[in-house]
Amino acid sequence: MLSLLLLISLLGYSASAFVILRNILKNKALHPTYQIVPAALAVIAHGWLILLQLSYDDFDHINVSSSLAIVAFLIATLTLLKNNQASNLFLKPVIYLFSALTTVLLVFTPVDWGADISAGHGLVFHITLSLVAYGILALATLYALQTSYLNRVLKNRKGHILLSKLPPLMTVEKYFFNLLALGTFVLFIALGSGFVFLDDMFAQQQAHKTILTSLAALLYLIAVILHRASGLRGRIIVVLTVIASTLLTLGYFGSRFVKDFLLS
Repeated sequence: MLSLLLLISLLGYSASAFVILRNILKNKALHPTYQIVPAALAVIAHGWLILLQLSYDDFDHINVSSSLAIVAFLIATLTLLKNNQASNLFLKPVIYLFSALTTVLLVFTPVDWGADISAGHGLVFHITLSLVAYGILALATLYALQTSYLNRVLKNRKGHILLSKLPPLMTVEKYFFNLLALGTFVLFIALGSGFVFLDDMFAQQQAHKTILTSLAALLYLIAVILHRASGLRGRIIVVLTVIASTLLTLGYFGSRFVKDFLLS
């Protein structure tokens, strides 16, 4: 069953990414069904694959591969649900191909590696919120980078071959700031749940995660406040978002990667 689900995920994500890239580069586009159906099948198989793989260990452990697979699943699902929006057209191939890669990592990583989450429901709640927050903020960061790219193209619009197919800048910015605000809110709840359910968020093995995640949350919050209070947008907001996402990635996956792969 694992092999079948992995095959469906890989073929579905790859086929959808191929159709999207073809539609972008060719004047005659294929019907949207050709990219919606394989993507939908891939997302369903991806989610089933995660549940099946984690169930082999009775959901007792979570590692960097399963975390990445869950985050990618969340992002791919959000992307699929916004399928009729031109704002994420250029992001879809990247998201789908990355999601396909995480399914491979998930299947070939031993299920009993990683953090033990069998201790209680509070820890599971904290980890779930953290992964949801990371998924939303990772997607927001992709929108931020797309916003920066659109700004550059519009300033040098002469002769750009993709100009007619680029999404409206204001539409992309709107989704970016909505995702940024929502992700920041969920991240603060995740941090709060950690202080409630974990014994010591500043213990030796947790201190760097807590500090990096808190710094990231603070930068995200600054970006949200600057935009809401003064309408600030553009390079400063993008830079703050990228730095915060880098800190959050290091906090979530840096030490886990070392423990799960390098030290194992």
